[in-house]
Amino acid sequence: MANIVSNEKTYRHTQKVRKENHAKMSKLRTIVKKTRSSNEQAQLNEAYKVIDTTASKGVIHKNKANRLKSRTAKAFKTNLEVTA
Repeated sequence: MANIVSNEKTYRHTQKVRKENHAKMSKLRTIVKKTRSSNEQAQLNEAYKVIDTTASKGVIHKNKANRLKSRTAKAFKTNLEVTA
């Protein structure tokens, strides 16, 4: 552990941010998995919202967000065609 007060504060802050980012990534993964096997347009819209929010907060890169949205939409469309 650090001996300097500012380093201790930085460590605490980093741990807090890490925990928040981990929760956001977990939510992102869960919603993407659910959307890929779903048939509801509202589910796809919710996934887009979560992906965009995660990217805007800096948890993931914007290019990764776009790639995720594209792949999720493709899987959603394929699933929609199979069930129809």
